[in-house]
Amino acid sequence: MWKNKLLLILFVIFSNLLAADEITIGKISFEGNQLITNDELSNTIYSRSGDILDHKKLNEDTSRIAKLYKKKEFLNVKVFFPKILTNNTLKFDIIFQIEEKQNPQISKLEISGNRYISSQKLLSNIAPKFTLEQLNSNMQKILEYYNDNGFLFAAVTLDSLVYNKDDLTAFCKIEEGSYCEFEKFRFRGNKVTRNNTLIKLSGLQSAEHITPAVLEKAADNILKKQYIKECDIIPIDHKQLLISIKEDKMSLFSGIIGYDNSQKKDKELTGFVNVEFLNLYGTDRNLTFLWQKLNADRTSIEMSYHESGPQHIPLSADISVSRLEADSTYIQTTLETDIYYYDLKNKYGAYLAFDDVFPGSRRPKLIKKTSYQKIGAFWQFSSLDYYQNPTKGIEFNLKYYYIFNKIENRNISKQAVEATWIYNKKIFNRAVFNTGFHASLIENKELHELEYFHLGGNKNLRGFTEDQFNGYRVGWINTELRYLLSRTSRFFVFTDYGYVESQIIKQDKLFGFGFGLRLQTKLGLLGLDYGFSHNGTELRNPLDGIIHFGLESKL
Repeated sequence: MWKNKLLLILFVIFSNLLAADEITIGKISFEGNQLITNDELSNTIYSRSGDILDHKKLNEDTSRIAKLYKKKEFLNVKVFFPKILTNNTLKFDIIFQIEEKQNPQISKLEISGNRYISSQKLLSNIAPKFTLEQLNSNMQKILEYYNDNGFLFAAVTLDSLVYNKDDLTAFCKIEEGSYCEFEKFRFRGNKVTRNNTLIKLSGLQSAEHITPAVLEKAADNILKKQYIKECDIIPIDHKQLLISIKEDKMSLFSGIIGYDNSQKKDKELTGFVNVEFLNLYGTDRNLTFLWQKLNADRTSIEMSYHESGPQHIPLSADISVSRLEADSTYIQTTLETDIYYYDLKNKYGAYLAFDDVFPGSRRPKLIKKTSYQKIGAFWQFSSLDYYQNPTKGIEFNLKYYYIFNKIENRNISKQAVEATWIYNKKIFNRAVFNTGFHASLIENKELHELEYFHLGGNKNLRGFTEDQFNGYRVGWINTELRYLLSRTSRFFVFTDYGYVESQIIKQDKLFGFGFGLRLQTKLGLLGLDYGFSHNGTELRNPLDGIIHFGLESKL
């Protein structure tokens, strides 16, 4: 009997030896890992259950696990060659053993090579004790401190680590480089735009220290101009700065058509046509012509001019002349001027306007000849990273002014204020949250309807017709969830809320809903918006919404 058992055992061993080149892996497991999950480790290695056992591949897997720990800055970790265990199914189980030791703390950071900035200042934002994983981030803080103080060519490197009994001392070497005082600008790619124009547009003249953040914002300022396609500002050395741009076309045509799909009234087309001649003679001077059809009864035409001002002073002006015709009831002509000083992020200016209103051909006359004068000041702030498709930053506008006019030989003055706050936040990957709060108020003192602010349409309260509401108190909130398709393209869904109050009525439950698209094509930037509304009592049928189709093309 015992002879038969011995023969059976020898047969099994002999069979296994014959099949040794086809030994397969059973279960793969990990021991000792707490800092990294089993799933992440499993995705890192090449070996899989059911594969033929390969010692060379197991060596590679051990190395890959060690590299993963190093990549995550867990440096005090040992990864052993895996255990190989047999099981009853003639397969071998693999166990990767990991020893995660607590990383020693760095109790002291010694720096050398710093002449211009003291060690006390450099270490002021660094904790007295920190882990080995935090060393790189602390070295980056030191480098950023140098960059923020005008040393753009500074470098911080780890010289050595010295083990004590229970902790470490890190020695870092600093190469400060020279303090950057840019005296000479070099230019590349500006075939039309003048050198002095680029310096002025950047806002670098007003910057006390040139830092990486300042250079990034200066490039964004230049990119705000529609005739600039690309811009990079690169330090060549501590005295020279390169402004490299790629110019776009210098003429712009844009237009929007709005179509009211409601079944409750006649179909109504609104929209505008805009033609701009940009960067005249390379000086950033612009000339613009705009025609608008606001609704069935109101059309306007406007000519505006941007004066870039003196070459070496950041002072500019915007001037516009417009004519609004409301059916045959009245004609309104307006002259507006903004004169402002600007720096990297701000504009501070004075506002001046003259309005003349004349009765139309309609009889009897409903409007008397009236004149208004406006004078005030404004402030604009912007920290947006890219004006056309921002992913971060805020924009704030505030305008305060007085309105003067005569009523029956009496001088009347009123105060008005307009404010805007817009916020952008990147949520994840290409998703961006955008919201804006807007308010326009005028003192309710012997007001005429012509002085009211307007609300409704593609520019503020989508889902309603253009300028559908007006009042002396107007406010609206725009909220968008955007998905960026490219630097200039996006898809978004929106929700708008509006409030309007006049001497006759107050409406505080105006909502707009819809979606939109901005898509860069060979013809230009295509815009498509679809919105429907709720006026507080009734929800417009989503199939009967308002469509806005637009195209912006450079010629």
